[in-house]
Parts: sequence; structure tokens; C-alpha cells
Amino acid sequence: MARTTRRATRRAFLRRIAGLGTLASAPLLGACASLPANMPIALLQPIASPTPANAEAIAAGLSQLPLAPIGIARGIYPGRVAWAHDPRAARWEGADGAWWQESNIAQDRVDRMLSHALQAVTGQSSDAQAWRALFRHFNSLRGRPGANYERGQQIAIKVNLNACASRDYAGNGSFVSPAIVQALLRQLVSFAGVAPSDITVYDATRYVPDCVFDKCDTPDLEGTHFVDWAGGDGREQYKRDSDSQIAWSADMNGNPAYLPTCVTRADYVINLASLNGHTLTGLSGCAHNYLSSLLVDQNGEPAMHSAHAANLRPYMAAQDSDAGSPDGTWQQRAMGTYNPLVDLMSHPHLGGKTLLYLMDGLYVAPHQSAEISNACRWQSTPFSGHWTASLFASQDGVAIDSVALDFLRAEPTITGLREVMPAHSTADNYLHEAALLGDPPSGARYHTANGARSLGAHEHWNNPRDRRYSRNLGKGGGIELMRV
Repeated sequence: MARTTRRATRRAFLRRIAGLGTLASAPLLGACASLPANMPIALLQPIASPTPANAEAIAAGLSQLPLAPIGIARGIYPGRVAWAHDPRAARWEGADGAWWQESNIAQDRVDRMLSHALQAVTGQSSDAQAWRALFRHFNSLRGRPGANYERGQQIAIKVNLNACASRDYAGNGSFVSPAIVQALLRQLVSFAGVAPSDITVYDATRYVPDCVFDKCDTPDLEGTHFVDWAGGDGREQYKRDSDSQIAWSADMNGNPAYLPTCVTRADYVINLASLNGHTLTGLSGCAHNYLSSLLVDQNGEPAMHSAHAANLRPYMAAQDSDAGSPDGTWQQRAMGTYNPLVDLMSHPHLGGKTLLYLMDGLYVAPHQSAEISNACRWQSTPFSGHWTASLFASQDGVAIDSVALDFLRAEPTITGLREVMPAHSTADNYLHEAALLGDPPSGARYHTANGARSLGAHEHWNNPRDRRYSRNLGKGGGIELMRV
């Protein structure tokens, strides 16, 4: 198995700083037009020894000090991540029924959370203005200044349906909330002017469950396409685009991976992920959500576990992982190594088309295979024994995953699970690689769209109590977390 690794020596680090001056003139895909002045750069080696200044960082398993941003922030307000939190949106008692049932989620409050998040990300005072700002900003960075959404353009919404192995799935596993899917569809139709027939909700390697499909089977959303693994009962089966083979930036020694036509024919993508821990990668966020866009054969048959069939897992392991079989054991990848998630984040049909990143945090599972129960109520503030009841939004795919990782690393119900978030986890390796795409710590030569040199901003907050990032503190480049 090939490995692409380079240690971040002091000499390489100094070369990287010197080389950052060229970034301002490099063409960027969805990034700021130029490099922020005096951009702070983190030393990309693990914190070596405890001192009073870095004791909390070491205890949290961080690979860099807080408030040490890297990369180039993206968005109308660069690096902004909006966090909507409403405890009354998640009202399941945790005993009877399922978390996703209508009685357990207040749809009007979810609608309001999404509205507030959209307006916060764009700095607008109405939902219609927010969508107009999103489309115009996206298009202006792709050579179409001032262009809004145009009728007939296609929008693909990538949802996380990880737990859904059948259409009639009715368990308490982790997947995107039906209420958030409905809220997003109604936003697009009512405020962005998108016809339902131009929208596709998809997860190519799982099933769209009845609870999601039925929730969105309303007259105002009639015509919306739902694409999944097998189709049937109103869903459509994915179609493979045979011209879309993924070109990995390292020799994966796996089976070829392709994309579905609903993605390659789309003009825009919205990444609607779920906030969860993960026993392989530490975090199941927006980057991880792209994985179930991959179509891969194994032993001559389509493989539902496409990341395994493409042999991606050994390159993503944030800690030693054992799935219980000889083919399901992976050793931890070190910081500063190649990660295929970055290839997906930079791919012209995936990250390159992503208009908006959303993360469903209404009910959070500790990891991808866990059932949601009362044991999943978060103990950190401001949750304090309640459900997370949150929704995150950003135009910066690196920033939103960075924020999600900080939330997970501050939560005892997550950090108490050594198989999910051990102190030595390298869960943010891919974030370092993505932030410094043009000259990553690994030395990998990622296949980038439009010559992008950075995919967004990465840093860690100042502490789990205040949750402040560099831009919150007026320190220039990096992330801004805005609670709405």
C-alpha cells in the first residue's frame, strides 16, 4: 500500500511561509480573492511538551495551539460558521418511539433555525436575499459576476443517510433529520425560486427512508427527485456516470470510483451532513458526507460500502480502528499524511460545486453505528443534559468541519469513547491538508479544480467555554463562529 508522507521540518515550514506570498495571485475556487494580510500560520507539528500556555490544547489532543489559523477563509464573510441552537426544537423524551418522528421535532423551530443560519452566513435580512447572495457570490468566483440562480439549473443535495439500509428503516440510528430536509427544500422553492423538479436529494449508497420521503411528499414540493441505492416507491436508482472516474492523488490500490449523474449534471451542490463521531475518522462531517457519492464495484458487483471497496479507509484512519474482521482493521494515520477526503473536497463535481455546507446537529450519535438514546444527551454547556438541538451553516467546508471537531472534542459523551476520540486522535489531519492544499504538510500533489491553493480556514477555538476563534477576537484570518 503506497503512502505519501513528508515530515513538517523547520526548513519545510519556513519554505511554506515564504511560498504563501504566491497565494494571493493564484486562482482560487470559492475562496477570498486575495490572501489576508499578515495571515497567521500554525506550526504543523504536534505540540511537543506541556506548558501553562498549551496544557488545555494537549489535554484535548490538539495538533496545534488554539487561535493559530491556517489556510484562506472562504465566504461572503470569510470563515464564518453560523450556529443555530434551540433546545425546544428537539423534544424527544428518549424512551418511546424514534427521535425523527414528527412529534419529537418542532418543524416551525427547525424552519426558523435554518432561516436564521442562512441570514447570518450571508449578512442579509431576509431569506430571499440570503439565497441571492449565496448564488451571486458562488458564481462571481467562477467567472460569472453578479449571476443569480437561473431557472432550469440543477441542484443536488447530498444528505447523510448512513443508518438507512432499507426504505422502511424505522430505528434510532443516525441520519439527517426529515425536518431539516423539508425545511431546506421549502427554502429553495419558496425563497430561491428553484422548481422542485430541478432539485435532487441523494445518497447513492444508502436508501431514502420513508420518514424522509413521506415528510417531503407535499404539494408544494411535488416533483422533487430522490435518488438512492436501489430506487423504487417513488425514489430513483442512481445512474453511474462512466466518464467521471475519480483521479486520486495517491495510489489507492483500490477499485475505481465514479460519481452519479445527478451530481455530474448538477450546477450546484448543497452538502447536508450530520454531526457525529466516527470510529475511523473521529468526525463524520461535511467532508465525510461526500463518501457516499462514490460508486465502486467489488468482485464485479456494485458495493454499498464504497469507501472500503475503493480502499480509502487505510488513508483516513484517525486512530487504530477494528471493525471485527481481518479486512476491517486499520492503523492510525499520522499528521502530515495524504487523505482522500481532500480529493473529494477539491473535486470539481463535489467540493467545487458546493454552494452551501449544512450540518444537522439536532440529535447527535456518538459514532456512525450507534443508536441515539438518552445516553447521547450532551453534558457540555450550553446543552447541559439536553439534546444538541443545533444546526450549523457555512460557505467554508474546512471551517465548518473544524468547528464540529472542536464541539466533539469538548463533549464528555464523545471523549469518553476511546474508539471515537482518543487524546492522540489525528482527526484534523485532513483539515490541515485541505487548508494548505497547494503545499500540504504531506507533500501530496492533490488534483485541484481551478488551481485552488486552499480549501478554507482551519483552527481551534480559544477554549470550550468561550468558543471564540480568531475573527471573533478581531485577530484577522481564520474562523468566526456566530451563534444565532
